[in-house]
Amino acid sequence: MTDTNETPDDVDVTDQSETDSDDQNRELRTDGGTVATESVNSSHPNGTVTPESTAEQGTPRVDTTTVPQTDPSPDPNEPPATNDPEKPTNSEPNEVRNGDELFSGAVPVNDILDFYLETNPWGVAEGTISSYRTRLRHFRQFCAEEDIENLREIQPSRMDEFHNYLRKQPQIGARSSIKGCLSSLRKFIRYCERRGVVDRGFHELIILPTLSDSKGDDETWLPRDDAKDIVAHLAKFEPFSKAHVIWVLLAETGIRQSTLYAFDLDDYDATERYIEAVNREDTGTRLKNGAKGERELSISSEAVQVLDGYIQANRNAVTDEYDRDPLLTTRNGRLQKSTIRKYVYAWSRPCAIGKDCPVEKEPETCEAAQTNNDAYKCPESVSPHPIRRGYITHLRANGVPTEDVISKRCDANPDTIERWYDMSTKAERREARRAFVEDL
Repeated sequence: MTDTNETPDDVDVTDQSETDSDDQNRELRTDGGTVATESVNSSHPNGTVTPESTAEQGTPRVDTTTVPQTDPSPDPNEPPATNDPEKPTNSEPNEVRNGDELFSGAVPVNDILDFYLETNPWGVAEGTISSYRTRLRHFRQFCAEEDIENLREIQPSRMDEFHNYLRKQPQIGARSSIKGCLSSLRKFIRYCERRGVVDRGFHELIILPTLSDSKGDDETWLPRDDAKDIVAHLAKFEPFSKAHVIWVLLAETGIRQSTLYAFDLDDYDATERYIEAVNREDTGTRLKNGAKGERELSISSEAVQVLDGYIQANRNAVTDEYDRDPLLTTRNGRLQKSTIRKYVYAWSRPCAIGKDCPVEKEPETCEAAQTNNDAYKCPESVSPHPIRRGYITHLRANGVPTEDVISKRCDANPDTIERWYDMSTKAERREARRAFVEDL
């Protein structure tokens, strides 16, 4: 728990000078949506660094080549996507107009939205479709209020008007929520271009707002579904790797980066399924709130499997300068915070897990897509802190008690959570409270 004067964590700043000696040359590259990744590296006789196969260590190894989407009409325009692009979901229309009939004349807004959501042309996950549906309802309402019935007749100026409409909606609030709504609309309009409903390039008229990076003003957060997509991708292509462990623990517990950095091997209890945050200020790992931040964090059986696999196959059996056994290690000791950030930035790039680029850049030429060190330059990548915001927002949106559960689990007082961490709208909070009370 923290005192009432607690301020939010500082936004992580990429520090290229602080690196682990055996990780600083490791780069996560993308090539047309294909990701070449690694688990544990070893020194090659010629002096270069090469990936070491986990299969040689007794751990199942899955081919790490991600097949780019081959849909005849792919779209590179939205952060939410599937964690398995090869398995389209809900691909058949369900009680919606026949596609040929729908696109043969006037195109009613509600009909094409229903068709788009039911047929799922991008083959994205069910949770992503749910997010699209929620975000696009604002466009439905806007069109209804403005008497826009036929999408073929929509004027470019309407895109700016819709942006202003979103700003005036009290239930939306945060700029990050506005950006999410506009991103989903951009993807939908791109689909309409493919079907000849609007002119090519129409989607480019939808300008996405830039989120502030300044302390206190930053509203960046990683939605729960996006975090789950990343974890699922790592489970498939990088099982039991350091990246897999980092993302599982951050996404499942909402801990700070400094807490993850502080974990020792003995803090983890596989039998009881928890990991303990311990303040060890005298030996280099102080928790943000000192001894008050100490707590036991329950974890899922899936997280236990990931941790066990990592410890058995990929963890370097080394101690740090204080003769402690870190949970996350390199060949030289404890994994540094800067390297944790690199793993988070790298895997939060949409292209790193096979998603289309929301800003329509090509991975082959995009500077942020080339190396792990440059991943932070991607406008869609995040540092560890937005994962924490997304986790807390998810708990609050599902009615989890703030004072008795979230505050203790996440080591933040209720006022701080309310002010800095909950990115949900007032309407979402109201409905979460309603569901919680009605279930009693």
